[in-house]
Amino acid sequence: MRICVRIWLAVGLALVACHSASAGDIHPLRKEREIMVERALRYLSGQVADGRLGDSRPKAVSALYILAALSAGVEPGEGPVGVMIVEVAAWLRSQEGASLGDAEDPHADHVLASLALQQMTGEAPGRDENLALFRKSLEALQYSLDAQDKGMQPEYTGGWAPQLQGTVNERVLSAWFLWQLRGAELWQVRVGRGALNRGIAFVLASQKPPDAPKPDERGGFSVGPDGLAVASASAAGGFALALFGEEDARTGAALDWLNRHPPRWYGPDFFNTNVFASRALWRARHLDDGAAFVSYFSRLTRLLRERQSGDGSFPFPPGHGGPVLAMGPSYSTAMAVLMLTADFGHLPMDQ
Repeated sequence: MRICVRIWLAVGLALVACHSASAGDIHPLRKEREIMVERALRYLSGQVADGRLGDSRPKAVSALYILAALSAGVEPGEGPVGVMIVEVAAWLRSQEGASLGDAEDPHADHVLASLALQQMTGEAPGRDENLALFRKSLEALQYSLDAQDKGMQPEYTGGWAPQLQGTVNERVLSAWFLWQLRGAELWQVRVGRGALNRGIAFVLASQKPPDAPKPDERGGFSVGPDGLAVASASAAGGFALALFGEEDARTGAALDWLNRHPPRWYGPDFFNTNVFASRALWRARHLDDGAAFVSYFSRLTRLLRERQSGDGSFPFPPGHGGPVLAMGPSYSTAMAVLMLTADFGHLPMDQ
């Protein structure tokens, strides 16, 4: 049974919130995760200052806080965390320009901020705030569509690069943009089929075939058409397949690769990899009655449980460095919450 609530915005947009009540759903270690998430959100809320989080790349960190809270089931405007995310969303919405990116990593920050505002639309208390969120989200969506590579060769073009000039398209980044575009589709906002097809084709072009010479590569994705399969690209590719309901054979191959490469507490791509992997495995659980999700996700939950700090935050794993590390524990904690709540079904587009 599914219980659905339709929310009408002032602009005539309907959002449908559906909560699964199926007895067959699998939620490993649910109670433990709820406690971990509550502690993490308490930590994140304590980091808010002047309506934002993070000294480095505050738009991205603030956006992840909003997404994490919504994914955990926080009601905007209700309770301490709910009041806080409304304040943070208002700060994010007030930023000028169609691009919501910061200078250091403009498109990664833009897509996170855009996705957060999109998911807050219809959730914030008050007609005027929801209308303002909707308008800002449409402006950000148009920027995302304009920033997409319009080429038609999926091995190299069709995706998104970290910035407009002088950089190569990235598959993990492109998966975040596809998440934004899919969310807009579920709003019933018109997104050109060409843009979606190009983006999906770019992300999926690097998937290794089931008969790849190296058995360990089969079903995985590489960062380039001739590279070795890697966890971050494979998780992003599996997520794109599951997000758009692409053919089950390719999705199943991607999920098999992920299950053969369980999560490890190591590496610079731990957070992106496991946000995408956990949600891909959950969305495609119909392929194996959730067996791959339970196996992968139970291990991931234990890794995070063992490492959550006393204040509720989550650290970075060994091997992490660069500009992401500079974003601090607010980034790692919000990303951990997005993993731990993959099956909660509270984000509007997850419903």
